[in-house]
Amino acid sequence: MRLKDKVALITGGNSGMGKAAAILFAQEGAQVVIAARNEASGRETVKRIVEGGGEAIFVRTDVSRTADVKNVIDTTVRTYGKLNILFNNAGIFYNAHLLEESEEEWNETIDINLKGVFLCTKYAIPEMIKVGGGSIINNASVWSTVVGSELTSASYQASKGGVIALTKNTAVIYAKENIRVNSIIGGSIATPMSGIPEDQLDNPEYTKLVEGFALLPRIGYPKDIAYAALYLASDESAFVTGSSLVVDGGETAV
Repeated sequence: MRLKDKVALITGGNSGMGKAAAILFAQEGAQVVIAARNEASGRETVKRIVEGGGEAIFVRTDVSRTADVKNVIDTTVRTYGKLNILFNNAGIFYNAHLLEESEEEWNETIDINLKGVFLCTKYAIPEMIKVGGGSIINNASVWSTVVGSELTSASYQASKGGVIALTKNTAVIYAKENIRVNSIIGGSIATPMSGIPEDQLDNPEYTKLVEGFALLPRIGYPKDIAYAALYLASDESAFVTGSSLVVDGGETAV
């Protein structure tokens, strides 16, 4: 098992890419903590992991709130004794261009997508230092510093660009502590945030919403991001830090 004896905290682990990663990490031997705002879907994901022979807990968390982040970190360490892996996956998206986007939408997007990564990283690092290092994975997007798009909002693109910059800054500063920090630049993935319900990810009537972006003859699935996160979480990527792993089916190759 690639994550045996590791403890992993996954934000937004209740649906989409975070859920896929939570299930995969547990299958690979990790003890998983799912942090999310939606308690029902979070506990359902825990149930699925446990029924599959894995180990997981759910902690209701708003990553934009310091008290919530401190609580989930403390609960993780109190329950499992340590923290080795942090997957900053939680995010939101508003489909509005700059002139249409409200200040409230901008603030909420930046708070969750960027400030949430800052807070979780800030309070996870001291625990990783205690155990001699760790791996932090930040979920970014091709809609960041890579390409611009009329299909996204100003706040979303700005937040994901900030995630990539924060990844590099943190990687440089904490490499001496054996803490690796990398980002995943995902392409168009079939998730609830892209307008596809969790139980309809294989339904062509829905998945056609994100078809046509990749060069490969299929859409991207949450498991594609989950496997990338698994690589970055595992010791197989022990010499990888400050990097951005592009998982987009060739979307940005042209």
